[in-house]
Amino acid sequence: MSIVLAALATTALLRASPASYPGTWASNLDYPPEAIRLSQRGTTSFLVLVSPQGKVANCYITQSSGVPELDKRTCVLLSVRASFKPAADENGQPVYDTYKGSISWRHMDRPNRSLAPKPEVDDTDFELQVAKLPNGLQQQRVVVIVRMDTSGRVAYCEHHPQTAVSPQLAAVACAQAKAGYVSITKDAADQPISVIRSLHILFKAAAG
Repeated sequence: MSIVLAALATTALLRASPASYPGTWASNLDYPPEAIRLSQRGTTSFLVLVSPQGKVANCYITQSSGVPELDKRTCVLLSVRASFKPAADENGQPVYDTYKGSISWRHMDRPNRSLAPKPEVDDTDFELQVAKLPNGLQQQRVVVIVRMDTSGRVAYCEHHPQTAVSPQLAAVACAQAKAGYVSITKDAADQPISVIRSLHILFKAAAG
């Protein structure tokens, strides 16, 4: 049994996770002086590409705060201060991953106040309609972890270990992801890369 468990452990995909406390990534000391003078505030949502070395390889603003300087400062700070435990593929090799979050820029005359980024949950990537779901449910969300290859297709898929769902439903989710989901990720040099990510799939039971 121990040999089987060890073998299974080496095949699990591993998402990137913060290696440093996110509360150290930004504080009110980083607030742009002009934004303070104009009493500008807002929430900047971001997505960073995490390299196999655990560094920020690229940063994208997914939703603006409405203040360009706050958005720009967000990516500058993340690129310099954020560090991660790298993602690993099914063979245990370091690989690219992405990390989503948001920073709420609120200056309250407390220079040392942390502006710790809040992780963000991915939206539904696609929906699947089935004849029926377990326990009479009308819909159920399934989260799987996948490795996308350089062509943007799912090369490897497994059920997210922290979500409770039947193995059969997870298997269907992975099969459908491999069959039809395509999403190409590129590095800072605009080259396609293999990347680990989560897919959120919403199953809906057919009406009637």
